[in-house]
Formats: sequence, structure tokens, C-alpha cells
Amino acid sequence: MVILYASKIEKRSLRSVGLSKGNVMSSILKGFCIGFLLILSILILNVLSGQIRYQGIDFSTFIYLPLFLIGYAIQSFGEEIICRGWALTYLAKRHGILLAIIISNIIFVFPHMGIGGFDILTAVNIFLIGTLFAIIFLKYDNVWICGAVHATWNFLLGPVFGLDVSGISTISLFNVSKIGPNILNGGSYGPESSLIVTIVVIIAIIIVTYCFKK
Repeated sequence: MVILYASKIEKRSLRSVGLSKGNVMSSILKGFCIGFLLILSILILNVLSGQIRYQGIDFSTFIYLPLFLIGYAIQSFGEEIICRGWALTYLAKRHGILLAIIISNIIFVFPHMGIGGFDILTAVNIFLIGTLFAIIFLKYDNVWICGAVHATWNFLLGPVFGLDVSGISTISLFNVSKIGPNILNGGSYGPESSLIVTIVVIIAIIIVTYCFKK
């Protein structure tokens, strides 16, 4: 619906909402690598701080992983097309980049509300994650890479490593247990409501912004 609105009502090209035709696969691969490094950092900090414990592998769930990957890809790319591809570019033209990032991030936060465990830290983290995605979108000038980061984040966090994704639990390949709900592991909402994610995403924003300026 957003793509149709942008193309038919606003008379914009698909390229203008980040759906470039070139470098699609390389952008998706870069996005996967960035998403993998983010989740790996979050997992390592959780393990080192004693927040999660590995309890084995459930190979019976392996057959479902492709379906989860497809589902998360559709959901993640959909959100990125709306929030970064359309909202960010539309607002940036009229109000500048900074205000466009802020407003598009607020739009990004709304769908994550109303789920058990959502609190102020969750809102801050999702806003920061949206900022990271926005900077990646602006740096590479396409929605493929930030969509791939988003999909990789959700897929690895939930169906692969067994942690809650935005307050939602799924079956997973790896079985892990949390050492009680607290500010470090995010409690029932999952790592997106944790101080560890705050630290990792802020560091990622600094690194990506430095690379962007360079």
C-alpha cells in the first residue's frame, strides 16, 4: 500500500523509496553481516554477564527455520519500506534529515507498544535501533541493507537463539534460559528492552556514523 501510494499518488519512483535495482544481493549480504555482528555482540555480553545459559539444541525445529526467515523478511522489509524508504525520505525533503529521523523513529516505535514488558527503556532502545537503521539507509542509499539487518536481527534473536523478539516467543534451534528478568536481559520483552542492547546499539551508531563521515 505504501509503495502504491508513493508511486501513484506522490508520483515517486521505486528508487526514491530505497528500492534500487542495483547491488541488491550485495546490500542484503552486507545487511546480514551487520545484523549478525549486532546479535553476536548482544549474545556475548549476555553470556559474559551471566544473563543467559545454553541448554542444548532442538534439531526438530530446523525444518521451520526457512518459514520463519521468510516471515521475518516480509515483516522487516515492510517496516523498513514504511519507516525508512517512505517516511524518512518524505519528511527529509520537507523538514531536514534530523527531524525526519526523529519522526520516522517515533512511527517505528508505535507497532512495538502494547506488548507485555514494554517500558521506557524499550522505547528508547527501539528509537536507537531505528536511528541505526536510518543511518545505514542514508549511508548506502537503499532499503535492502537496513531491511536485511532488521530481518537478520529478528530471525537470529528468536527462531535461532531462542530469545524473545519484541515480547514474542517462538520455537528455536538453540535452547537458552534467562537468569531471571532484569534490566540487563530485558525480562519478558526480550533483549530489546535491555541495557545491553542500549550499549551495543549506541556503539554501532557511533561506528556507522564515523564510517559515514569518513
